[in-house]
Amino acid sequence: MRVSLMALVVAASLLLALSWGLGSADETDLDGDLDGDLDGDRSSIRLSENSSASRQVVDISRSTFGGGFTKITVLRNPSTGTAMKESYLRGDSIDREARMGVDENGTVMEVSSSFDGMASLGVLKMSSPNGTSKYPPTFEARESYYGSFRIDERIDDYGSSISSERSVSGTGFVAVDKKVGDDQRTRESGTGSYRSEEVIDTYTGYIAKSVSLSHQPTSFRGGSDGSGNISLRWREGVTSRVAEESYIGEEYSSIERLDKTTVARGTGAMETEAEFLGTARYRVVSAGEIDMDEVYMGDYALQRNVQLEKASRYQMPHLSVTKEGTLRYENAKTLADYVITIENDGDRILEPVIVRDLFPPGATFVSTDRRPTFTSDGAEWSFTHISPGDIWTIELVLDVTGFRGADLVNRVEACAGYGEDLACAANYSAIEINWLSWGSADGMALSKRGAVDGSAPNRVRYTLEVENLGDDTLVARATDQLPLGMRLISSSPPFAAYEGGGVSWNLIDIGPGETRTIVYEAEALWSGRFVSLAEVEARSVDGQSLRPVRATSVVEVEKFQGELPRPGWQPPDWGFGDPDQAGLSAF
Repeated sequence: MRVSLMALVVAASLLLALSWGLGSADETDLDGDLDGDLDGDRSSIRLSENSSASRQVVDISRSTFGGGFTKITVLRNPSTGTAMKESYLRGDSIDREARMGVDENGTVMEVSSSFDGMASLGVLKMSSPNGTSKYPPTFEARESYYGSFRIDERIDDYGSSISSERSVSGTGFVAVDKKVGDDQRTRESGTGSYRSEEVIDTYTGYIAKSVSLSHQPTSFRGGSDGSGNISLRWREGVTSRVAEESYIGEEYSSIERLDKTTVARGTGAMETEAEFLGTARYRVVSAGEIDMDEVYMGDYALQRNVQLEKASRYQMPHLSVTKEGTLRYENAKTLADYVITIENDGDRILEPVIVRDLFPPGATFVSTDRRPTFTSDGAEWSFTHISPGDIWTIELVLDVTGFRGADLVNRVEACAGYGEDLACAANYSAIEINWLSWGSADGMALSKRGAVDGSAPNRVRYTLEVENLGDDTLVARATDQLPLGMRLISSSPPFAAYEGGGVSWNLIDIGPGETRTIVYEAEALWSGRFVSLAEVEARSVDGQSLRPVRATSVVEVEKFQGELPRPGWQPPDWGFGDPDQAGLSAF
């Protein structure tokens, strides 16, 4: 830890050494603050600045940029393999506020500035803290501005991922180029009027940008003896690709005017609304299936929505969450290592995604690989989106030294939006601490009933009621194995999993005295008697295990039009009556 802190101190020293140099300054106010903590667990450095400088200029297009002020700020975090640089050169005026922080988990830089002159911002995050050029960086960004601009930007580097939010407006020369790994890229360059709003998240592969560009020449005086004109029509583009599998891209060139909004949700979906005067090219490739190449030249307004479909487990919006936990012992502490996995196994993009973890009683936070927001009883994480087939993970470490229960129960829930609705999922992890401890079933009751729905003769509605008879909050996993010849139609609450005829639900907060009801409908493929068994396993959140409880139901489905023949051999119809009355059933 001392080595890590020393590296951070060196990084901060470099930041302060390069932080300020003024050729002509009317006002300067620098307020820096360095914090270091050598308690063995944390080390951090924080710096905040308020600065302004100006010199008298009549017209920016006639100004001499050979003088003015220079300001360079550099941040480097060896713990995450990230470097950031912000510089202002040959400026005539600047009004800037900045906040920066470096610790062993990540780096944050927030900048708000208005300036006349030259400015550049750069970010490089290697594929690992000790990464080399052999592997593509996780994120690489270069921004250059020459003219009069307003910049508001926030870069949040945490663990193995990085996110950025940017809002820029002004007039002059612009060149921006950003890469997310080897898979995604966004860029624009040209001269004239410029406005851009942009959000990037490297972990989810999310790029959202809204740009308004208008071409016009920009002239600058390069020194006391000469001047020059810069006139570059705008170029802009966003691309996503998976090597040897797919490519989605759009590129605009020779642009006189462009107003557009593009959202890339990972490498398999891109949505655009654009109005432009110039040339646009749209390309979509999916190996062995799709090869589209479109070019537009002139004045156009268009909308595009491209999504490369993936096979999904459920033909409906659905979210699954699982949690695995293990214990380890370190420096007289008991630590619980958890991995939370969120999967979109449905058929549509869900956004945004909120994941909430409820810590076990007495547990304290140690670390996580995604930036969290802490709540009164745990932590939350947010993701921009999750596409069909995507799987996001969260690693979490808790100190559970003070836990005294029999089972260490940790609960998690996730919700994500589609339109005005939500897809939610819940689950829990139970790590056995005292394997000799086993409670009774007296703290929980289960009832099950099934009945043919009046709307259709072969539709059956089942109801499960799980009642908490004790004084502690319970977590429970309910399962029902549908009989042969039945298939699930709907469920409330949504099921956690449905596979091989088995349906399961996770209930993570059944309060004392509370009854939770599960209602689900199934379709019978043929007539007869259907017998099914439901089971519930439960634990208290304080760690007491309860014995599983079971309940059965029997439903008679009368003959109906369009029923399928039962599988296997059936007795011939010799007119001896209904086979079910002779003792044969569907199960």
